[in-house]
Amino acid sequence: MNYIIIGSGVAGVSAAKEIVKDFAKKKDNIILLSQENEPFYYRPRLIQCLSGEIGVKDIIINDRDWFIKNCIDLKLGEKVKKISLAEKKVISERDEYAYDKLLLANGASPFVPPIEGIDMENIFTLRDARDAELIHSQAQKSEKAIVIGGGLLGLESAINLEKVDLKVDVIEMGEYLLQRQLDSTGGELLKNKLEKMGCQFYLDSITESFLGDKKVEAVKLKDGTIIETDMVLLSTGIRSNLDLVEDTDIEVDKGIIVNNHMETSVADVYAAGDVAEYDGRVYGIWPPSMEQGKIAGKNMVNKSAEFTGFVPSHTLKVAGVDVTSLGILEEKDSITSEVIAREENYCRIFKNDKEAPVGAIIVGDYSEKDEIIKEIKKG
Repeated sequence: MNYIIIGSGVAGVSAAKEIVKDFAKKKDNIILLSQENEPFYYRPRLIQCLSGEIGVKDIIINDRDWFIKNCIDLKLGEKVKKISLAEKKVISERDEYAYDKLLLANGASPFVPPIEGIDMENIFTLRDARDAELIHSQAQKSEKAIVIGGGLLGLESAINLEKVDLKVDVIEMGEYLLQRQLDSTGGELLKNKLEKMGCQFYLDSITESFLGDKKVEAVKLKDGTIIETDMVLLSTGIRSNLDLVEDTDIEVDKGIIVNNHMETSVADVYAAGDVAEYDGRVYGIWPPSMEQGKIAGKNMVNKSAEFTGFVPSHTLKVAGVDVTSLGILEEKDSITSEVIAREENYCRIFKNDKEAPVGAIIVGDYSEKDEIIKEIKKG
C-alpha cells in the first residue's frame, strides 16, 4: 500500500504517526511531501521567534532522524504542482508518485488584503519558519513596526516585536480587540492593559494604502491618518490552500469538505488540518488539526475513527495579561450569559437551559477559572 501525505505540519505528521503503527503487520510505503525546508516543528511558537528569544531549531519536534527511524520518507523542499485523481498520482517539482491513499494536509496561507502598495519591501506575513527568520532580521534593523490585525496572532506578534525594543502600533478594523474571542467589555479591558505595556491601537480603522518608494515608510488609514513605520506585519487571517484541487471532483467551499472520517468527496482521498472544512468550519488552530490528522491516519489504514468537532479554546498570557475564551460565546436560542466579575478582572459565563456552562470569556485573574474551563470541556 502506498500512502502519500502532502504537508508536514501537525495534521500530516499526526496522520503519518497513526499509519506507521500498522507497518509491523504489512509492507507499506509512506511518503510525506513538504515544500518547507525544516522538519516537523511546533508552529504556534513561531511568534516567539520574532523576538529572537528562541530560534526555529528550538521548536523542532521530530527531526530528520526520527522520520528515518520510523520508515517515513520525508521529502523537504519539494513542492507539489498537481494531483491526478484519475491516475492516482501526485506530481511534484522533482518527481511523480503513485498512491493508494492520499492525504491533503497542505494547510493554509495568510490572507493578503488588496491594499495599494502591498508589494513594497518590508511588508511581511507570518506562516512558516522562513517568514519568522525574515521578520526577526528586519526587526533588528528597525525602530517602528505596524501590525495590521488585532486578533490573537496579531497581538502576540506585536508583543514579541516589542521585545526587540520596537515601538509597535496595531491597526484593527473592528471596534475592539479579539473580536472572535471576547466581547466589547473584555476587549476594552485588554486594550487598556496592553497600552500600559507600550502598545498603541487604532481601532475601527481601515488601512487604505502603504506609502514609500520601494520600501514601506508609512501606512495611510481611510480617515487620512498617516503612521510612519519601518516595517509592517499583516495578521489578517488565513485561507485554505485549494490550488491543488481546483478543476477536480473534490468538493470545496471555504476548505476541502470532509466527513467525520476526514474523507473527501473522492474515494481514497482524505483531508485534514487548515485545508479541511468540517461541518462548515475551517478551525485554523493546532489542536483540532492534530486530532483531524490522527482520525485521517486511522481511517486510511481501515481503523474506523470519527471526528466529532472541537470546542475552541484560546489563551493569551503575557506580562501579567491573562486572557481565556472557549466554547460558545454568544447568546442564542437557549444560551444566556452572566457577568460575574468586572473591573480589573472580567468574567462572563455562557450557560445552556440546564444552567451548565458552555462558554466563557475571562480577562485577568479569576480564582475559579480552571474549574469553569474543566466544566465546559467536560460538557
